[in-house]
Amino acid sequence: MMKNFILLVLIALTVPLYGQNMNLLEKKLNELSEQRTKWSDSHDDKAYDSLVYYNQELEKFILDFTSNNSKTLQYPFKNIRDNIDIVTSKDGLFRIYTWNTLEGGTMQFFQNVYQYSHNGKVYAQLDRTPKNNDGYDYYDINDVRVGDKYYYMTSRVSRGSSALFYYQAKIFSIENGKLNPDEKLIKTKTGINNTLGYEVDLSSLSNRNRLDNLKSSDYKLTFDSKSKTIILPLIQADGYITKRKIKYQLKTNYFEKVD
Repeated sequence: MMKNFILLVLIALTVPLYGQNMNLLEKKLNELSEQRTKWSDSHDDKAYDSLVYYNQELEKFILDFTSNNSKTLQYPFKNIRDNIDIVTSKDGLFRIYTWNTLEGGTMQFFQNVYQYSHNGKVYAQLDRTPKNNDGYDYYDINDVRVGDKYYYMTSRVSRGSSALFYYQAKIFSIENGKLNPDEKLIKTKTGINNTLGYEVDLSSLSNRNRLDNLKSSDYKLTFDSKSKTIILPLIQADGYITKRKIKYQLKTNYFEKVD
């Protein structure tokens, strides 16, 4: 009886402590992000240097806790407020943290940390996108299976301005304890590819002053998880965004274009 009582007390003490630690983690994330917002809005001569510094601190902090705390992989992070987006696979083994660095003005720059699990151990790595690239804002992850192998179909967007976007589907997998960001699963006329993307230019002559109430849902890349289909808009050679769709459905081995 006494042993059971002591065990219950230990559990009661541990659960609030875990919650408190995660709350502190969220608080630190918000503090770093708020500093970035502060210096991004500042007209101080040293504002940009301070913004770069806090971006570096945020990057180091996210890499640290995603590499060393396995519980963060599935923690909901409901209290994060500014400029940090998190998307998670349904199997709970892969997560992407994305934040706008606020260093780009109308052209937005993004940074990403990939977190994943293998054999109960958590790993994290910074996106390998070259620093001269704008980066991508990941907004969706979908789990797909081909034979005995699992893949992750991610949706992401690069923002060149308030009117210029580049949407892309990108495939990942976890193999032998390592994240593979170059997995090829999309079959097009050019071969078997890792990505499938297209540009949207709302400022082009063909899209200006449209009267058909064009919405973001008309040109945003989406994924139908039931039919395992990547859905993208049909865009004409002059950049005109039609209301028709192009679809790539997962067949036996690859995503392939369907009518």
